[in-house]
Amino acid sequence: MSGLGVDEIAKLLREMGYAPRAIDPKTLRCVVPTAAGEVRLVLRHAGTWLYLGVLPFLEPASATPWGAGKYPPRFLGRILAVNHNLVMVKFALDDDGDLCLRAELPTESLQRREIETAVHLLVTTTEQYRLPIRDALVDDYKANRAPMPPDLVEQVDWVHAACAAMGVPV
Repeated sequence: MSGLGVDEIAKLLREMGYAPRAIDPKTLRCVVPTAAGEVRLVLRHAGTWLYLGVLPFLEPASATPWGAGKYPPRFLGRILAVNHNLVMVKFALDDDGDLCLRAELPTESLQRREIETAVHLLVTTTEQYRLPIRDALVDDYKANRAPMPPDLVEQVDWVHAACAAMGVPV
């Protein structure tokens, strides 16, 4: 089946149990709930190519202070090593330098099964790698951040006591 257009791709996504929403005449977006959080799929039909991606791969708040092209030393090398083990989908950086997961399919003789496989791999790869990658970023941040200022350390016990007095769990 060649010549799958945006309408046919949207129908296929609905058949897969997703609810695609048109962003523009060539772009679809759908949110897939998973154990690793919501997976935001974007599919763009660009004539001779169908681009699929998980954007963003990491929730911005969970990757702070990383992202926007700033990552710990050797992090991107580890991502490239993971790419070596992946089939059809690959990690990349988007235009803002944020981590994304993507697949590209030529549309010349595009089959429904190729789209189903790519979408399935995007979702399952996100489920497999999102939390370990986020945890690696958080661990690296904690290992390299400056210690808490002494005047702030003194205030921690006071804040805990105030919270306990107000019945706020800490």
